[in-house]
Amino acid sequence: MKIGLIGFGKTGKSVASILLENKKFCLEWVLRQSTVLEHRSVPEFFGVQSDEPGLIYSSSKTSIEELLDKHPVDIIIDFSSHQGIYTYGEVAAKKKVKIISAISHYKDKELQFFYKKINITKSG
Repeated sequence: MKIGLIGFGKTGKSVASILLENKKFCLEWVLRQSTVLEHRSVPEFFGVQSDEPGLIYSSSKTSIEELLDKHPVDIIIDFSSHQGIYTYGEVAAKKKVKIISAISHYKDKELQFFYKKINITKSG
């Protein structure tokens, strides 16, 4: 299963590390705001050998649509912010990419966006 990760803070890095260890998943890419690690790979960042691409992209230079066209994924895991859904939500829904949100709190505006624009139902 191919995975894209949005956000590469402390928790995003922890999840990326776990994904690299699990052969059932392939970390295709990470999208983050900063350009600091752009075009490096997550395995290189951690100093480990891996066949997974795990390339790091900056959202200021690469659009989510371009990223999903060039490097399609089955799932996006979001560790960005409650407003991150506006960056990728509609494009991911159109391309039938599943979204796992690790955001702990959404405002009503973002919840309405999920339910109406992306047609997502609440679980758990």
